Amino acid sequence: MDRTVSGQPPSDLVGPRTRAERVLADALLHVYEQVRPSTCTAYVPADGGRTLTAAMTVDTPLSFGVPSSFDADDLVWPTTRSYRSGEVVVFDAENMRESARLSTPAIAITVPFAMTVASVPVRTVRRRYGTIGLRWVPPRPVSARERAFLQAAADELAAELERLAGVDDGLVAPVVPVFLPARPARSTGDPDDERRLLREAAASSAIRSSYLHQLQRLAAELTGAVRAADILAIGQARVVQPFGGRAAALSMAEGGRLHVAGAVGLSREAVAAIEGTPLSRRTPETDAIHSAQVRVYASAADLARAYPGLEIDMDQQARAYIPLMYTGRAVGCCTLEFAGPYRPLTPTEISLLTLMLEQVGQSLARARSHEVEHALTRRIQHALLPGSFPHVPEAVATARYFSATEGVGIGGDWYDVLTLPEKRLGLVVGDVEGHSLDAATVMGQLRSGVRAYAAEGHDPAVVLERSNRLLCGLDTDLYATCCCVWIDLTTGATVVASAGHPAPLIGDGRSGVGQPSLSAGPPLGVQPQATYRDAAVEMTPGSVVALFTDGLLDVRRMGVDASVGRLAALLADHGGEDLEVLADTMVAGRRQDAPGDDATLVLVRYEGARPDESARVARMRVERHDLHAVLEARRFVRELLARWGLPGVCDDLEVLVSEVVTNALIHAHSDVDLRLRDYPDRVRVEVRDSDPYPPVPTALLDDDAGNLEAESGRGLLIVDALASAWGSSPAGRGKTTWFEVGVGGSGDGQADPDAGAGRDTGGDTRTGPGTRAGGGADRDAGGDTRTGPGTRTDAGADRDAGGSARAGGGAGAGPGVRAPA
Repeated sequence: MDRTVSGQPPSDLVGPRTRAERVLADALLHVYEQVRPSTCTAYVPADGGRTLTAAMTVDTPLSFGVPSSFDADDLVWPTTRSYRSGEVVVFDAENMRESARLSTPAIAITVPFAMTVASVPVRTVRRRYGTIGLRWVPPRPVSARERAFLQAAADELAAELERLAGVDDGLVAPVVPVFLPARPARSTGDPDDERRLLREAAASSAIRSSYLHQLQRLAAELTGAVRAADILAIGQARVVQPFGGRAAALSMAEGGRLHVAGAVGLSREAVAAIEGTPLSRRTPETDAIHSAQVRVYASAADLARAYPGLEIDMDQQARAYIPLMYTGRAVGCCTLEFAGPYRPLTPTEISLLTLMLEQVGQSLARARSHEVEHALTRRIQHALLPGSFPHVPEAVATARYFSATEGVGIGGDWYDVLTLPEKRLGLVVGDVEGHSLDAATVMGQLRSGVRAYAAEGHDPAVVLERSNRLLCGLDTDLYATCCCVWIDLTTGATVVASAGHPAPLIGDGRSGVGQPSLSAGPPLGVQPQATYRDAAVEMTPGSVVALFTDGLLDVRRMGVDASVGRLAALLADHGGEDLEVLADTMVAGRRQDAPGDDATLVLVRYEGARPDESARVARMRVERHDLHAVLEARRFVRELLARWGLPGVCDDLEVLVSEVVTNALIHAHSDVDLRLRDYPDRVRVEVRDSDPYPPVPTALLDDDAGNLEAESGRGLLIVDALASAWGSSPAGRGKTTWFEVGVGGSGDGQADPDAGAGRDTGGDTRTGPGTRAGGGADRDAGGDTRTGPGTRTDAGADRDAGGSARAGGGAGAGPGVRAPA
């Protein structure tokens, strides 16, 4: 039979139109009334007999989920098998699971829960008209008497259709199947019976509408959800609560174990009990997966009797364990805890709940896949960033890098701070076109080339010329911009060159902030024979140079010049503050401005040459996981302060170093770089890690307070109490936790009561509650420390959504990444 091709079925197809269709409708309703299946559907040949298409179905609460069509040659299904063989075919729940496993996902998704399926051929000796398919949820046996009835009803239908051949158009496979309202049971004539039947019909229609509404609303909200946390919230509101649930956990079977993909409302202990469970161990979750059957326990006592060795909270309410189905097989389990005394769910409710949880599980799996891909991208990105900066007496450096917050592409920004021959310091920032693996590959090659040419002692213009020829010789159409700044640490003489990149900002604290006049050449990779020119600049002690990429500029709203002007104003107003605080201030506005581009900022403060360089800086490296080295770090600090003549601050610094280094070793899982720098009024300590593994998304709990507590180091409370200022900031591949302790200006090692005092933007010095706590940090009356605009450095603070450092336990290296200090 030919299939009607139409985008929308004609209005007269909402009910039986031809005599053949009316005969089919009567037969379907008769079968439905006699054996009471969950669904009852007629399939007819279409597309020249290549497919069997649903033509008509009895309207039941589950009829919306019947398969729309089958490949007539796909004999793994009872519908096609009975059509080809001419016999009644019955599949139990196990047979259906196997069919779903062997079939395509488009058909397998229509078997989200256990069921029995029967298919009866409608045929005569001369012609095959199709089949009648029936589903029972939950599954039940089909007796021999029922099979005989089904075959007799199908044979009678086939004979009637054959008698009507040539009388009208016969059966035509529609685009949308006709839904037949079930006939009400026959009344006895009693008015009360009439009212009862009317109420039952109305209730059945309301239930169908309610189920369809719930499914449609869930699907619509899941379509717009990207983050796993959002999907969990939708599942809680649209699935768990409507069915009387209080809490739920979704666990997926991966690598022979259960891994919690998300949880809401459950305690950490309950989630931990599920996480990592071997599939070979007998638990309610694994049994639900192996059997692909819903398991419900009305009380904790019932659960304890079923699983004697399982540790169970006897105060918990009823629980249901529902397999998460995908392509016909159980891939996970939903643990659902009810809010009060258990109300048994009807088979239809269990079927709907299973279908809705399958949608939630699939959406969660996609979201987690996206998050893991994003974490992997970030890992690659940060592996290409510098691990740490040179530690020299004449200059202090810091940097901020933000990957693009839209998509998972790898950005092309890079930066470097290099120790060069002839006692020079090199600053490099660049931006490769695009956000892709190709861009990251080119970025890595260019970074290596620039480092190599700089190490040979070439000036910035020559480095750019050679890097340009390198990029032109690579097999790529990408181009890159780059800016190089070489600083003579002895004299402050500075040389700058640019390849299509914005000129750096330089502020000396006296004559304001400006950009050197550059003759910028074309971007790298455009003209093989391009030449570049150096520009000379003089830097005085206290001068700050800022290099940046265009992702830091709000070009769309302000334009290039105004955006650069905004950065210049920030540098002018805050250039005297601690360099970490200054960096946070300058990047604070970019989070909403350029979500689709990565951004980089490099800051260096030139402090000038000092006569006794050895007394100003010191450095020690600690191997990863070597907690015994914490004692060596304390000894290193004690001996160093004795040489510097600062025994008065030794005790506090020893305790602070011990706490922060221990935190880094435990949480960062990397080598730790300990750096000290002596200023006239304070000692500054930096503890840097180079963790190459940004966090990969793990189980989410609906417990923000608990998450914060888990990520923040309790030892930072000690840091907050003893340090005059402290903070935590991204640094290369990891982060830097820094703190300062005030010392006497005479160098006698006695603590200065005003050591924590600093200057506000007007140049005044304040002390006491609300004082400026060294380095530009404010300490308010409650004892919390703020290290910049809107940034707070109490022990429980973390990184805001844009990724800039918020001091405390939660600094990370990019947007949305939070790493323990």
